[in-house]
Amino acid sequence: SSYRRIRNNAAKMRLGGEARPLPNGAAQPFDGIPAIPGMSNGNAKLGLAASFGLALVIVVLYGFGSVEITEYALNYSMVTRKVEKKTYQSGRYWISPLNRFVRFPAVLTTIQFSDSEMQADLTTPGEEKLQSRTKDGLNVAIELSFQYQIMMDQVFALYVKLGEYPYYHNVYVRLAIDRLTEAATAYSATEFFTERTTIGRAMEEQLRKDFEEKLHARIFSFQLRTVALPKEFEDAIQETEVHRQDLQVAEAEQNSTRVSLETQLIQANKRTQVRWEKGEAEAAAVMLDNTADIQQYVAMQHHSADSYAAVNDELGAKE
Repeated sequence: SSYRRIRNNAAKMRLGGEARPLPNGAAQPFDGIPAIPGMSNGNAKLGLAASFGLALVIVVLYGFGSVEITEYALNYSMVTRKVEKKTYQSGRYWISPLNRFVRFPAVLTTIQFSDSEMQADLTTPGEEKLQSRTKDGLNVAIELSFQYQIMMDQVFALYVKLGEYPYYHNVYVRLAIDRLTEAATAYSATEFFTERTTIGRAMEEQLRKDFEEKLHARIFSFQLRTVALPKEFEDAIQETEVHRQDLQVAEAEQNSTRVSLETQLIQANKRTQVRWEKGEAEAAAVMLDNTADIQQYVAMQHHSADSYAAVNDELGAKE
């Protein structure tokens, strides 16, 4: 046909020789493609190849997915609606254009229960104060915060159980509210005032256990910030605390006075002891002096008596 002759001539011009027919008169490639008006068959083939290449490039480019350094990710297929169990860390991966990454934070995430003015440092606003009751039935408002971090090797289990953000985060918040308000009922209002550190540790331990065993995350930086009790009770507690501090000051002053008096007594006893020992020494010295004088006087008297006796004997002999 005229079309085939034109094609062969074009082939000769491009390749420098005559085009070779396929064996057994087989149809040439693209024979079934109708010619585009105003465009040669070769240009049509070239355009088709370019379109195919462009589509391939687009498929390849759009098939890549990236995971930030602050994230974990799971590979989700939008065709099968299934998720790969592997946890992807930061990097760039080819996952095909029909897949997408389900992302989870790899860094610490804060949950905070407090007034809105205390949440200026949070990128995501926290919850309001926790409202509960003490063991003795008084209302208590608690301000606290903690951070959680999802375990990398349990991201798939978390997704299967609770889904992606914000679903799992909402479950975390609801469980924290439930556990913390329940824990508050185990303590009296007075204990909240006097044993806040102990109560905070107990709450943290309960949350840590629940998150690690059930929610595939770890707890960090638990802080029990403030505990607000009814004003009347707080006033009474403050007054009691003032009286208790006054009592402690009085006891401290009493102890100081007692120590001072005891010190004075000890010093007086030591001075008395020194004087007594000095008196004993002086008395002993006087006694020694008197004894020596007496012994000397007696010796003199004996000597005088002996002399008188000798004189008397001599006088009697003469008579």
